Amino acid sequence: MKKIFFTTLFLASYLLANNEISTNYTYKDYENSKTKTKGKTFDYRFLHNFENSQIVINYEDSLTKRENELTKLKMTSLEVEKLSMKYLYYINDDLSFKTSFINIEDNLAPTDNGKVYGFGMIKSIDNSNQIKIDTYLSDYDDFNVNQYDLTVVKKFKLDNINLEAQLGSKYININGQNYGNYVLKDNYFLSYFFNINANYNGFILGLGFIDGDRLFAIQDEGLKVEHHALEQNKTYLISLGKRFKNMDLISRYIYSNANELPENRDNVNSRFMSLGIKYKF
Repeated sequence: MKKIFFTTLFLASYLLANNEISTNYTYKDYENSKTKTKGKTFDYRFLHNFENSQIVINYEDSLTKRENELTKLKMTSLEVEKLSMKYLYYINDDLSFKTSFINIEDNLAPTDNGKVYGFGMIKSIDNSNQIKIDTYLSDYDDFNVNQYDLTVVKKFKLDNINLEAQLGSKYININGQNYGNYVLKDNYFLSYFFNINANYNGFILGLGFIDGDRLFAIQDEGLKVEHHALEQNKTYLISLGKRFKNMDLISRYIYSNANELPENRDNVNSRFMSLGIKYKF
């Protein structure tokens, strides 16, 4: 998977113009988890605009260390690779459609070899308002997941500050009950999210939160998936960055509270700290 991504990235970067290449490093810290202690994730992303289309390819490589809670003996680390793609087609200035796909490789979870398919629509009401509708199907060996997203986008300006706010909901329906040896008790989840981003002379500030339960949720417009049986309850995010002519620097801090379902462990806290760079050419 890694070789396919980087070969594609090299050829596309060499042959094509109007591209973006980005990489992001995330340090992960877990509190009150049954086995997880800390970890790291590398994301490599390629974006290309052409004619009325845009394509995005993302490769994610993640390692999470584990240990026995009582003896503190090291356990097999969790190793995950994901390859995701998104294609966006602009019908006109007011309407566009998108499709997305994710492939999951996991050395421990029952969701190994899972596939996620997405389809969505973006409708511009005017220059300041948009509506996004997305639907996703996650296909795993023992169950599948349907997710439906509705997002309202508002762009506005305060003096010299450009702002964009998003308010939306995620409805998740799980078809099936078996996650390995664990039997899923709930099949329906509903969560709400809000985020706002501000840009002042190239300086970027972002704030966001997700409230409500979610399980096996799709994020980042179909490029990310939470494929473990970790029932998320609340998530908070803050980001800071600087935008230059051809390059962006961005840092993020994400705090989440969740329940590890197979381990029967509540109130698991995770803290993700990331640093990313994006180059346009």
